[in-house]
Amino acid sequence: MAKRVISEAAGRTLSAVFLSVEDHIAYMTLHNPPVNAANGAVQEDILAICEHINHDDDIWVAIMHSDLKTFCVGVDIKRFYQSILDKDVTNTQEVYYDGAQALYDLRVPLICAVHGHCLGGGVCYPAGADISIAVKGTLFGAPEAKLSVCGGSGHLARILPPQIQRDMSYCGTFMTAEELHDRFGGVTQVVDTLDELMPAAIAKAKELCKRGPLVLRYLKACMNEQEDFQMHRKNELEVTYTRYMARHADFKEGVSAFLEKREPQYKGE
Repeated sequence: MAKRVISEAAGRTLSAVFLSVEDHIAYMTLHNPPVNAANGAVQEDILAICEHINHDDDIWVAIMHSDLKTFCVGVDIKRFYQSILDKDVTNTQEVYYDGAQALYDLRVPLICAVHGHCLGGGVCYPAGADISIAVKGTLFGAPEAKLSVCGGSGHLARILPPQIQRDMSYCGTFMTAEELHDRFGGVTQVVDTLDELMPAAIAKAKELCKRGPLVLRYLKACMNEQEDFQMHRKNELEVTYTRYMARHADFKEGVSAFLEKREPQYKGE
């Protein structure tokens, strides 16, 4: 079946995440140089692509990957800082979580192929996926607390036990793909090199396609409904507590210190 390149989805011209379809597999390619920070263009592209996939019966499985040196470093901090100045933190957070939620709710199985760094809000993508494959040495982390921001703990809970997830969230520590896989089962598969990543993801997608489209869609819907994680409610809570934190001077100090490459001086105010 010939490859289809889709440059427009749901009425939006794609600019930071690209979409192609071949042999019933949709390829969602993150491309926002230099490090795939999830700015507004990325978030809006993801929403448009998910809408397209949900209405394209030729798509049975989706793969999300990056063609840059890293997978995704999370929310664009400069954009986030501007939202603080504009007193628009809630809207910025809601747009991001809408994209993460759309990936979780995607009607077809989603495979995330991860390499380099997968940090902050970027973790929400593989953590919300059905299957994740990562290159050995890939770093996963939730550094938001170091910026005085409440992060994506709801998605982390899908791939880590509660106390490990809390430790990572409080401390802002990183974990390698192999540690996440071997100790906690938070990554489905680890490959040794970047050259092996996409072949492994495509092989898994082709294996799923053998089941046919209908059972994949119904089974995914069934399993999502069975989960106790209440992802919609968790996302709403994280937006709420980020808004609470945004009322304090420590919030602005945390983000500005990160951008200025200095240690924050928190006052508990």
